[in-house]
Amino acid sequence: MKREGENNMHRGKERVLDHKEFVDGYKHNRLLVYVNKSRAGSFVLSPLADKHNKPAHIFWAGAGVLLVFPIPLILLFINWIYSVGSIAVGLMVIKATRKSATEFVLQNMIEDEKFWNYVVRQGGVVIQDDEGNKYLPED
Repeated sequence: MKREGENNMHRGKERVLDHKEFVDGYKHNRLLVYVNKSRAGSFVLSPLADKHNKPAHIFWAGAGVLLVFPIPLILLFINWIYSVGSIAVGLMVIKATRKSATEFVLQNMIEDEKFWNYVVRQGGVVIQDDEGNKYLPED
């Protein structure tokens, strides 16, 4: 039976959560947030995301791709060790770009309720508490 004024509706192990509860729970370490690393870049580039993060993401993603593919081919004619070094640095840049994209997504989710709803509804994040209960946005 639901108590008067209680916001969390039980759906088995799933509960409803609004943005204010999400921000409060995250800031007080009551919620664990797992951002999908493979989709974080597309969320950063989405129309709802903060426009200040987009240029950095585009630049570093492009730099990583250049360091892994075309630059090593050119460096191969100079010295193969430079080519291998370029690939190694490029892979590190790509990994760092993905990590920063997840951080951009999380920061934008905290600051903007529309972006939070968009990411959660698109399945780009899993929100859980310490007991393993999953949270969904309010309808």
